[in-house]
Amino acid sequence: MRARSSDRLEWLLLTAILLLAAGLRLGGIDHASLWSDEGNTWALVQRSFGEIARDAAADIHPPGYYWLLKLWSLLFGTGAAALRSFSAAAGVALVFVTYRLGSLLPNPRRASDGLAWTGLLAAFLAALNPFQIFYSQEARMYALLALESALLFWALFALLDAPDRRQGRLIGPGIAFALAGAAGLWTHYSFPVVLVAAGVTFLVDWFGRGRSGEARRQELLRFALLSALIVASFLPWLPIAVTRIRHWPQGGEAVAWRDGMELTMQTLLFGPLRDLPTPLWPWLTAAALLPLLGIASLRRDRHVVGLAVWLLAPIALMAGLGLFSDAFLKFLLIASAPWCLLVAAAAGLMRLHWLWRGGVALFALAIALLTLPDYYQSATARDNYAGVARLIAVQGDPAQDVVVLDAPGQQEVWDYYDPGLPVLALPAARPADRAATEAALAAGTDGARTVYALFWATDEADPQHIVEEWLDQHAFKGVESWQGNLRFVAYTLPQGDPICTRLEPAAAFGEVIALDEWCVAQASQPADGRALPITLHWRALDATNTRYKISVQLLDGARQVVAQHDGEPAGGSRPTDGWTPDQAITDNHGLALPPGTPPGDYRLAVAVYDPASGDRLVTSAGDLAELGDVAVVSPAEPPSPALLSMEERVNRPLGPVTLLGYDQHKLGYAHAPGTPLAPGDAVEFLFYWQAPDPLPADWPPAQTFTLALGGEQLIAPLAGSALPTVDWQPGELVRVTVRLPFDGADRRALLSVGADQIRLKRLPVE
Repeated sequence: MRARSSDRLEWLLLTAILLLAAGLRLGGIDHASLWSDEGNTWALVQRSFGEIARDAAADIHPPGYYWLLKLWSLLFGTGAAALRSFSAAAGVALVFVTYRLGSLLPNPRRASDGLAWTGLLAAFLAALNPFQIFYSQEARMYALLALESALLFWALFALLDAPDRRQGRLIGPGIAFALAGAAGLWTHYSFPVVLVAAGVTFLVDWFGRGRSGEARRQELLRFALLSALIVASFLPWLPIAVTRIRHWPQGGEAVAWRDGMELTMQTLLFGPLRDLPTPLWPWLTAAALLPLLGIASLRRDRHVVGLAVWLLAPIALMAGLGLFSDAFLKFLLIASAPWCLLVAAAAGLMRLHWLWRGGVALFALAIALLTLPDYYQSATARDNYAGVARLIAVQGDPAQDVVVLDAPGQQEVWDYYDPGLPVLALPAARPADRAATEAALAAGTDGARTVYALFWATDEADPQHIVEEWLDQHAFKGVESWQGNLRFVAYTLPQGDPICTRLEPAAAFGEVIALDEWCVAQASQPADGRALPITLHWRALDATNTRYKISVQLLDGARQVVAQHDGEPAGGSRPTDGWTPDQAITDNHGLALPPGTPPGDYRLAVAVYDPASGDRLVTSAGDLAELGDVAVVSPAEPPSPALLSMEERVNRPLGPVTLLGYDQHKLGYAHAPGTPLAPGDAVEFLFYWQAPDPLPADWPPAQTFTLALGGEQLIAPLAGSALPTVDWQPGELVRVTVRLPFDGADRRALLSVGADQIRLKRLPVE
């Protein structure tokens, strides 16, 4: 009766863990965009089984995963959530298999309740593991690969245990071993390392058994036969596999063993998540020590060698082939299940094992609570093609604009989100042909107004940066935003005749160069992230050996920089150290007006400086020449908040508005926000607000906010004096910049709007 009660409790706990795992893997499964590789998955499952095999033969993965996903899609469809749900199902199954593996392990100092605590704790760790959750929400084969690895070792352990029981117990594990091994080979080309780990595990166990000669021969023959069946199942694809592995793309790098260990532990704990707890070292130390304690706890158990070899095999593969880079760290997912099992087993080494089990469970729960909320809320958890496509759908015009994909491998995922604009996927071949690529760009952008460029994996697809260099020289760069590992840039092409202003006299910068004329494309510019095209006409006064940079700035009424573009003249193609006296130089700059900039008149100014020293050349008016006014107007449609480059994304209601996020840094150090502060330094804060849509009946006409830092306090309108809330439009996105002195009394500023308030992130201090 007591055993039956224990079994019922164990299954209730397991069911709760599996439901937790399912919720974490299915919840928000389509919150993030498909990225390039997932786009390739989506394109493949549209095809027949034969076409999938044909196309996979030219790819870096065998067709097994795509075949299974094709079957899945026939039942559930080919949308992002449907495709990713296959990986979610594999991820939940992995949690269950982890439990089954843990149930095979001993429970040292096992309590009288009879529960398989090692298995339950290992399953709980797997259920909460961010690494497993991330790849359980991706339409790729890695969750399936981890499941097949776990099934292989579960079957192997069952085979190793079977000789101590009845011989009839061999059939099921034997079939499972062969099927898992064959499926793994057809899923990913890295799976042989798992088979090698299984082989090493078997041989160590086989040599360590004190059995009769006949029994030993039967065990060896049985394992050899199963291994032969696995290899035989893959023989039809083996020549293709060998060819593809020989041409495996480069991209990894060899690292020092300590760096490799840190990266391994970080990946096993957090996967590719970007927002990690600080400081990081206590978590990484625990991630390394707990499996070692688990090995010590299981030192007398026959399965400990298998778990250790299974854990270390993919790490050794990464180290041996120099694969420690973002592109290959997902191979470590194979090691996630043994890591969870060994961490769970560590509790058995301690005297108060129930207390240590609770501590390990809290360790896993803390990691999940510190990282998963940001992951589920982040639009850039993966490359944000969906957000870019939404922006282009609002701003773009198929008759006037064009999309450039720098890396044709983006074509499939872009087809999934296609907003209907013409597309150029360049370079068209590898290695890239510069002349053909530039000719295609010139023809494809002829007559266009805006070029939306998506740069991804350019080191492989366009290592000479042909596409970007051509766009920099022939267009005006506007908004530039990292969307995960995708870099999105909007370029403006010149349209019609510009409005030019001749400077009389010319603005001389030192005794080196003079600005004779400046031109702007139009009298007003919407603050939507697109570039305001500005052309500067320079004249060399004297030769120089210094490569000066030009800084074009837009200043508000308080002379704060609202927008800025720095670069060498003509996109770097006409450096100043090559100028000769009286030579005329045409220099194009794109001044991207940040989304949310309040409408009004702003002052255009130019500076020339030495990038090595930061010293500016002096003009008659100082080190900055003010040229004239530029009118900024609100865009017709508010931009997507996902495309804003913010240090901290909040998306939290404060009073009548939503705080989308903010930046904070030492004044003048926006490029290095981690620069430490000292008392007396000024801190610059940049807040992004969004109005509700529709505006409520009690919408305030002049809403203010309060910012307090230590003993300093500031009260200001939400968007400054230029745009009181009475003039806001429904859904309007607005930004405001303010400054406060840092007195050292408090490192966290307090932001309040009405009765609502929020503590900002800690400021770095010396």
